[in-house]
Amino acid sequence: MFMIKSVVLVAILTPLMLTGCGPAHMKTIRAAKRQVIGQDVAFLSRCVGEPLAVRAIEGEDLIVHHYSSAQARGADGRLLATPVPDPRADAKACVFDVAVLNGRIIAIESENRAGWGFGSITNCSAVVERCVKL
Repeated sequence: MFMIKSVVLVAILTPLMLTGCGPAHMKTIRAAKRQVIGQDVAFLSRCVGEPLAVRAIEGEDLIVHHYSSAQARGADGRLLATPVPDPRADAKACVFDVAVLNGRIIAIESENRAGWGFGSITNCSAVVERCVKL
């Protein structure tokens, strides 16, 4: 009887614990996005690190910096461009695309390719949490 109650209790509490940390991480992501908009592009190096890719949008002055939670991290915790992450890990990573116009950040979009459950939100917030602290 005790074993059944324990299993039921774990089954009920686990989702609550997982969703409990989600709002704090979402708050970090939203705050970082607000903090980044309008900053000089050098701000990205200081808080996120090196982009995995940088591409110019043809016919426009717009440049997009692409970051992935699958990227390696330096000793300071910021992302490194090399080594390039394993494609399988990148396929389930949290990615950020940051649009830069005339040296200023004008937009940032994120996609959590792993979905939002089972702690994957922490991968997203880990990429941009330093942007909130600067």
